[in-house]
Amino acid sequence: MKRLLEIFGVFFKIGMFTIGGGYAMLPIIQKEVVDTKGWMTDDEFLDAISLTNSLPGPLANSATFVGYRVARAPGSIAAVLGAATPSVVIILLIAMVFQNIMDYPVVQYVFNGVRPAVVALILYAVVKLAKSAKI
Repeated sequence: MKRLLEIFGVFFKIGMFTIGGGYAMLPIIQKEVVDTKGWMTDDEFLDAISLTNSLPGPLANSATFVGYRVARAPGSIAAVLGAATPSVVIILLIAMVFQNIMDYPVVQYVFNGVRPAVVALILYAVVKLAKSAKI
């Protein structure tokens, strides 16, 4: 049970503190799974990303793969729930106030400012994975 909570916690943190979808999360997932936790090697992670990118939804697929590798089916469930819970909560909160805040210029500026950061995160993931693949 402790391992399942640990898997849930890792993917909850990833889902909570990254913006931009699955590809923007790849460097964070790699850091947690390979460097911090040691659940996989760089080569295993690269293979997992190659496999999971052939299917829709790279974050959920990566979480499922890592969770399964660490604690089989219960680990997969814990990882997917951990990765999805923050997004669901945030979307529900945003939906409650979205109509009221979208008209403010500062909100538009924030959204415009986040876009380049997301692109930078995705490019960083591509470069890091390319280095791991020796491309």
